[in-house]
Amino acid sequence: MSDYNDIKDNEIRIIGNAEQSSETLRKPFYRKWWFWVALVGLIALAVANWLLTRNINRKMAATSEVGIVEKESAPIAPTIVQAEPATVLVRDTSVNDVQMRIYTPVNAVPELCIGYPNPKDNTLVLAFQAADIRADNHEILGAFVLKGEMLSRGRSKKGFCAIIDGKIQLGMAESTPLLEEATEKEGYFFRQYPLVLEGKMVENKPKNKALRHALCEWNGSIVTVSSMEKESLHDFAQALADLGVQNAIYLVGADSYGFCRTQSEGKPQTTTWGELQTGKTFEKVNFIVWRINEM
Repeated sequence: MSDYNDIKDNEIRIIGNAEQSSETLRKPFYRKWWFWVALVGLIALAVANWLLTRNINRKMAATSEVGIVEKESAPIAPTIVQAEPATVLVRDTSVNDVQMRIYTPVNAVPELCIGYPNPKDNTLVLAFQAADIRADNHEILGAFVLKGEMLSRGRSKKGFCAIIDGKIQLGMAESTPLLEEATEKEGYFFRQYPLVLEGKMVENKPKNKALRHALCEWNGSIVTVSSMEKESLHDFAQALADLGVQNAIYLVGADSYGFCRTQSEGKPQTTTWGELQTGKTFEKVNFIVWRINEM
């Protein structure tokens, strides 16, 4: 112990191998080989993760709604009867105590429009409000294409209608290449609740009762169907499925505006329903209409 008594107040003594202690003091951790290997590995991992994330985000932005299609119908051409005037055939029926009216446009082609269509426009035979309007910003809810121009984006509702080359396709999917095709071919596209898919009723969240409208594929043709009384969305969709509708999506219901033109004793007769709404909320009100075929 006497060997340690000669340590002054401003000195320290290193106990152990003198060479090893000296080396330890001279070589901090950031100069050791394992530190740099670990650092390079962490940097490489971070760069790889950044590149992967950027690639995924680019793909998501580029594809928008283009992706895996769950279900869609085959294109349905308009009902064209040569040498007959453009009109709407109206038929009433009842399924499961649900009173319904079926509208079948003849010699007219479908398209979408923004703003209220004029019932005095002799080129139009049928009009129903199509996509919903958002309450917060008064914009169209969901993806909407008007003659090739994308006016709205989004896919809050899985049901969709695509009108390309005058033919309607109905379907249910979060993503569909028909959206991109509609923009490329100056077509039309909008989203709504799916009601019937391949003959089976599709359940939806809204549970209230209201007058209901639907766009349907039925007996090889595209028709619109309206309930004559207030119905739940569940009962209305089930009635459509039991009627034999193959595919159907919802159209704006309740007191939404619309009209049809029928032929009575050789003369056109126009019937309207619902209310015209004004104000900022309804500036983007939109319709699916059928216009006289000029071919």
